[in-house]
Amino acid sequence: MANLNDNIRGKKLFKQGSSKQFASKGSDGEITVSKEISDDLAALTDMSDVFNDDGLYQVNRFLIKQIEDLREDVEELHAFIKDAFGKDSSSAASQGAKGNTGSQGPKGDTGNTGATGPQGPAGANGSDGENGSDADVSGFSGKKLAGKETWTFENGLLKSVK
Repeated sequence: MANLNDNIRGKKLFKQGSSKQFASKGSDGEITVSKEISDDLAALTDMSDVFNDDGLYQVNRFLIKQIEDLREDVEELHAFIKDAFGKDSSSAASQGAKGNTGSQGPKGDTGNTGATGPQGPAGANGSDGENGSDADVSGFSGKKLAGKETWTFENGLLKSVK
């Protein structure tokens, strides 16, 4: 069984420096090359010239073999990681099933009572009907005209409005 190391113990083969700079190894252990060399390497897309020129091929064949071995290793690692974890790390296949939801926490304290709102305006006074008198109406029976309505009272109580 193998474990993944936190440090891959590798450094970049090179990093870009300033224009026309000589290649040099820095205190971080990385090789800094000129911008021109960095741009040239970034633009490479076809290495057929190396295979077609026997001199270049003979000088570089061991490096080409090592690069192909590394490419195959990366391809196998890619397939393993995709099978083990899936394409999306947030829903990786190796994650266990989702656990049950925990119980609800305690209810928080009740907040303070808010300020009393402003008082609304007073309603308009009524204007229909005739003004009454100071007489006692506790036993009144009869009819009273109020606007276009006739109110009928019996023993001081409103019986009907027509």
